[in-house]
Amino acid sequence: MSEVKHIQTEIDRTTHALLKNISRHSSKSLKEVVREAVADYVEKYESEIEKDTIFKIIGSFETKEENWSERDDWRG
Repeated sequence: MSEVKHIQTEIDRTTHALLKNISRHSSKSLKEVVREAVADYVEKYESEIEKDTIFKIIGSFETKEENWSERDDWRG
């Protein structure tokens, strides 16, 4: 993992209780359970985004600057 970012949010009591139960059942810390849930969500969302037809145009034209379809920093 490169740079670590800390986030903070609120959840309702029911969700917290469910996460704590998952944590105990899986012998993982609450932090680990939440990190895994976020990673799973991001993976699912990213795969849905990549199905978007707009991504089919990437690399289909050239610019004077450089080949923008090969850049990794386009999402900023």
